[in-house]
Formats: sequence, C-alpha cells, structure tokens
Amino acid sequence: MAAGKRKLAGAGLATHSTKHSRKDQTRVEADDSSNESMMSSEDSGAESDSSMHDADELKLAGENHESGVGGSTERNKARGATNAEIMALNEASLLFKSNLFKLQIDELLSETLVTAGSKVTRDLDAALKQIRDVLVAMDSTKEMTVDAATNLVRKLGKQATGHAVAIPFPDPAPAAGLALKLAFEAPDVVNVVGSYPLGMAVRTQRSFNVDVLAQMPAQMFQERDYMNYRYFYKRAFFVAMIRVQLHASALNELFDIEFELLRSDTRLPVVVLRPKSDTRLSKLGCVVRIQPSIAPDTLPLRRLMPDRNHVRAAYVAGTTDADLVAEQATPQYNAAVVSDALQLTHMKYLFETNEQCTEFGRAAALLRVWLGQRTVQHIGQQQLMAPRISGFALTMVLAWLVRSANSGGVTGARLSSSMDAHQLFKGAIEFLAAHDFNHGALQFGTDADMTVFGAQSGAVLVDPSASVNVLAGVQPWELDALRLHAQQTALDLNHHSANHFSRVFLSAALTDVTAKYDHVFRLDIDMAPFLAARFGSEMNVTARAAELEHGHPVVAVQHRIAQLLSTALARQTRLVAVHAGADASFDDRIKATRRHVF
Repeated sequence: MAAGKRKLAGAGLATHSTKHSRKDQTRVEADDSSNESMMSSEDSGAESDSSMHDADELKLAGENHESGVGGSTERNKARGATNAEIMALNEASLLFKSNLFKLQIDELLSETLVTAGSKVTRDLDAALKQIRDVLVAMDSTKEMTVDAATNLVRKLGKQATGHAVAIPFPDPAPAAGLALKLAFEAPDVVNVVGSYPLGMAVRTQRSFNVDVLAQMPAQMFQERDYMNYRYFYKRAFFVAMIRVQLHASALNELFDIEFELLRSDTRLPVVVLRPKSDTRLSKLGCVVRIQPSIAPDTLPLRRLMPDRNHVRAAYVAGTTDADLVAEQATPQYNAAVVSDALQLTHMKYLFETNEQCTEFGRAAALLRVWLGQRTVQHIGQQQLMAPRISGFALTMVLAWLVRSANSGGVTGARLSSSMDAHQLFKGAIEFLAAHDFNHGALQFGTDADMTVFGAQSGAVLVDPSASVNVLAGVQPWELDALRLHAQQTALDLNHHSANHFSRVFLSAALTDVTAKYDHVFRLDIDMAPFLAARFGSEMNVTARAAELEHGHPVVAVQHRIAQLLSTALARQTRLVAVHAGADASFDDRIKATRRHVF
C-alpha cells in the first residue's frame, strides 16, 4: 500500500458451505418405515386376537343352531382392524407425544426464562435503579469542538480508570477542522426496554441482555444533523461521556464497563456493563447495555426514507465538489438513525401485542432460545462478531404473524391470538421455513409505500410506523441460514419422534461448525484489496460509499466474499456462510494467507 494510506489489518474469516443433502428426508422415511413395521406387528397381533375371538363365536353359533337359535354365518368371517381403529391408535400416540413436548417446553421456559421483579432478579432490579439514578444525575458540558471533546474524554477517562478513553466515532471519523459542535447533557428519559421488561428474556449460551434506553435531549441536535454522520458523531460523544462518568461512580465497583457495537455497526456503539466476577449479580449471567436514543420528533423522520441519500459523495471524498458523482441511496444509514428514534414506539407495540395474545411472550422466548442454539459464537478459541439477525427481528416477525391484516397472498397463515406458545412457535417456524425474505417484502398494515422500501436491495419487513425496515443491514446469507434451520426444525416438529425436543432446543452440534457444515475453511486475509482507498487520487468514491453503507469494514468484506462464493457455488451448495472474528485489528496489516484447517 502506498505511503500515507491507512493500514488495514486482515480479519479472520471462516467460510462454510453446506452441501445438498437429503439426510433429513432419509431420516423421516426411515422412521416412517419403522412406524409401518410397528403397525404391521400390531396388526398381526390384532388379527391373532380376532381369530381366537371369532373361533369362540363360531363354536357358540353352532351350539345355538343345534338348540334351534338362528345365527348368521357372516359373523364367522375373521376381520382385521378397521381404518377408524388405526386412526384412533395413531391419534392417541400423537396426542401423547404432543403433550410430552408441551411439558418439556414448560420445563425449558421455567429454566431459561428470566422474569423481572422476581426473587431471582432482585439484585438486577436494584442495580438497574442505581444505573438510572447515576444517568439522570450526570454532569453536562458546554459546546466544544471535536478536538476539545476528544481531549476531554481522554482526560476524564484517565482520571477515572488510569488510561485514556477514546470517543468511539464511526467510520469515517470526523475530518480535521470539521465545523461541528459537540455537547453533553444528562438523558431526559431513562427506561428499561427490550426483552427483559416484556418477559421474553432467556439465558442463552453465555448470558442475556438487559437494555437500558438513555434518551438524548432534543436541544443537543439541529434539524439537519442526520446529514453526513453529524448525528452519529454526537451520539458517539454522548456514549463516551456516559462511560467515563460511570467509571467515576460507585457502579465501577460492581461492573466492568466498556464499549460494544450494536449489531456489529460502528455507527451504533453502546456502553456495556458486565458484573464483576466477585459480585452476586455475576451468578445471574446478565449484561446491561445502555443504548442512546432520541425522541421521534427530534429529527424529521419523513426525510429518512430508504430511497434518500444523506451521506454526500463530496463528504466521503473530503472535497467541496458537490457534483462529484451521482448520489446513491443510503437505506442502512437512514435505518440506523430511525431505529434509534423508534425504540420506545416498538416497545409499546410489542407490549400491546403481549396484552392481546397471552402466550406471545412465551412463544417469543422460545424463538430466542431456538435462535441462540443455532448461532455460532466462536470457532475454536476465536470469538466471532455478533450476527445482525437478532431475537428482536424474530419477535417482530411473530408479531406480524399475530397482528398483521395484510398477510394474504404470502406463504404461511396468520396465527390466532388464542393459540398457546407451542402452536405460535410452530407456526412461526413454518412461516420462516416457507418465506424467502430476500425476495418477498412484508409490512405491518398497509400504510408503507412499498415502492420506496421495495426498491432497495435486501430483505424488507416494514415496522408498524411505516418508517423503517426492521431487517435493514441483515446479510442475505444470514437469512438463508435462518430459513434452512427453520426447514430442518419444521421437519422435526412434524415428525413427532421421541427425541425431537432435543433436536429443536438442546442440540449442541448446531453451534459447532465442524458438525454443522460439510466444509470449513479459514481465510486470514489482507483487508486492503477488498476495501476502497480512503483518500487520494486512487479513491473510488462510489465504492467507498457502498462500503460505508454496511456500517463496518469487516461486514463489507463479509458481504463481498459471501456474494462471490454463493454465486460461484450456487449449484453445489445449499448455503455459504461467512463468519468474521471479533478480535480483528486495524492497527497492523496481516499478510494474505490461506489454509485449510479442517
């Protein structure tokens, strides 16, 4: 790479492919053959018992005839089990297995479901109240330049922790001399949101998340701050100030406090509080995430539809040439802003759905357990980046199935609010198995302009406010993997075998890449050839803007590799999945190497 350019380190990428296979069908056919053999055996026994019974009837008929009592010779004919009797036996067997499955689900939820306000969560609820008290009492700052804000955060971080803390600016970071003023004010609204207060939080492989919404005051923003990352720069400073002031509070004795990216998006950093190992709270296995938000009327959301562009090519190139290239829409960028503004709106909608359908929360919890069992979180000792398909997305799909009046013509039927958790879960799985999100856009109600949302590439599920695509940023291969898992689960649910509960909810092989995929490859690559030049005469503004749209350089490379391999191996594979290591560093360059590890 030429001198003066930023050096990019390679991220470890593991590429997985799954061959065409009829293993599940073979298993089903084999089990069906076993059932037929068992039924044949039962039929033989029934015929034997029937023949003995008919022999007694024949003897009795002869005696009656001799004594002058008439009897029909038709009764002497031996008969087997009728179709009605066979159906009754099958129904009894299925009923028993179904009842057992429901009992197992109840036991699973009793072990994994985390309920707010219970005895188990007493320490967590007390900690959440303490976090709220600290947040609303935080010190404000006056407006300052980007450089002054950076120095302030470094200074406060060093005073509180002994080392400097950097503001988690997104890519691209603010340019030198950018005319932008940053300020901090304590959040004016603090609420616990997400799955925990809705009764849907479950303990997965590692822990469960508790989301705390910290609403940024409207006076921190100007009307056009949605342009050219200005909103995200102010958001990043807000997050940094929360972290350094939490370090200076009593919460620093209870939690390890750090930054984390929401959905692996550099535009969406959050503050994460993990209980220290020597505290009682650590036994619960919870992680508290403080997520910034804004009120829906802080910025004009109507201007943030997915067909609009709000990252100008001139800003990306670092020039003042307004006519540099044709502006492309920025749907993922726009969705990241709108999602922050609609967190409470979505929370209210899910709460109303939970009120209308009493088993909705338990069914959503089952979907979260199911998804967690199929999420690859590490390969060997290497931790992977968080996937962009989340429990929230599946919960919104379930809410769409329960409440949407516009599901006609779409594969899969609506779900009744009177169904139990098992039926809702099964209906959602069958819908996920049948519907291709990459080619079938959905919306809540009929208010959304689908010509606007449908014109953008990728999966589309328009939220109830008709303002944002819930699936924005989710990669196509992630949805393909979700659909494949749902198809396999639908077979298990409809098969009613003795161990189908274990295959649906308890199988550890689903998180082991060596057992999950037919071929596993590891790529240690130099990121630079895959990414557009950052600046200079070699810079391709269109390519650079497309890369920024993904929200993370590694995600952009993931997308390119998955797209390339999926096209090349379309006839040979059912799925190509690309996972990236979470410990990817951009400080040093790694030489391109390739090796086959399994």
